[in-house]
Amino acid sequence: MALGSMVSLAAQALVGVAMLHFFTPQAAGGFAITAQVAFFWVSLSLAQGPLQFLADAHHPPRTALQAVLRSSLWRWLGLAPLVALAVWWSAMAAPFAVMGWAALLALLQLAWYLAQPWTLRTASPLSAALVRAAPPVVALLLTVTVARAWPEQSAHGLLLAAACGYAVGALWLRSARLEGHTTQPLQQHSPEPPAATAQADRRSASLRLAHTAIDAIAGTALLLVWQRLHGLADASYLAMLLRLLGFIPAVVHTAWAQVLLARVETAQWRSLAVGLGAAATSALAGWVGFLVLDATSLATAWQGMRPYLLPLVLWQGSACISAALSHRPFQHAKERQYSWLAVALQALQLVVLVAPLWAPPGWSAEVHLWWLAGTSAVGLLVLSAWMLALPRR
Repeated sequence: MALGSMVSLAAQALVGVAMLHFFTPQAAGGFAITAQVAFFWVSLSLAQGPLQFLADAHHPPRTALQAVLRSSLWRWLGLAPLVALAVWWSAMAAPFAVMGWAALLALLQLAWYLAQPWTLRTASPLSAALVRAAPPVVALLLTVTVARAWPEQSAHGLLLAAACGYAVGALWLRSARLEGHTTQPLQQHSPEPPAATAQADRRSASLRLAHTAIDAIAGTALLLVWQRLHGLADASYLAMLLRLLGFIPAVVHTAWAQVLLARVETAQWRSLAVGLGAAATSALAGWVGFLVLDATSLATAWQGMRPYLLPLVLWQGSACISAALSHRPFQHAKERQYSWLAVALQALQLVVLVAPLWAPPGWSAEVHLWWLAGTSAVGLLVLSAWMLALPRR
């Protein structure tokens, strides 16, 4: 699982490097904003369904998957007017094309995001690793291909490569269509969990949806507000670095926290060590970013992202620690409190994000980012300390 996640991380990082090398900031920014709108759409549609699917390990996998998929597709359809409103507000060119691409990406991502926990619970570790690694590798190969075959270097080639990658990941759901087809769950091969552990997701549907909504709104508003306040080029810098650095905590969550949930296994201090190691990896990635910016082969248009590196390393490094410990609330009957704390942190981030809209002029993009990243890092570290100190029931 770790190897598959590392391949996934490396491929997605190389996609970002390919975007830097082959595409203009305008094309990369258009792709990033469209992809973020799709991510907002699919996040609300799923409403943390994959996490519930893993936490409730006592439910039959195929029945649980059908329930999550059915409710997610209905939400995907019902959210279309809200997504259209967000696209209209962003004042982007060709809004109908943006909406079409976002709908396609959201639908394919929905299938891929459900395929990952499905294979984690029902298939071999090799298959669970491949479902994570294959889509980014396919997207990387297609990104380089379209960069050479699409001379205008618009965002459409990047969107096509991403869609094809998600479609490959969705193929792992085919086994769920076979009547009664499941393999033995992974947790049956692991040691019995401690008797004091009662792992489950006891949150109401409304709380899970609220948690997902504030998370998706914060992520989407980040790029939309940044574009409105600081311009498309600065939004491209932020989106590109979040793509490169943000996948590190994402991989920690999928390759560590989700696996522990699937295996019904607790790991307090090992989780902290994994989080600290991932934070160190974020710092190393930031240092590599400075070296890449110093390379003469990189277009001068991307040099403006230099002030973004250090605050984003601080932010994403803290997110790594939080991600490594995020399974613990579900194993100690504190998942409701966890959701409310996460909602409060995201609300605070939104306040800092939109503060320059009412503040006196003079907030540069760099100052704004330091406030946002600093607030987020402190909040994530406080949340991590709370999760680490959770007592056993």
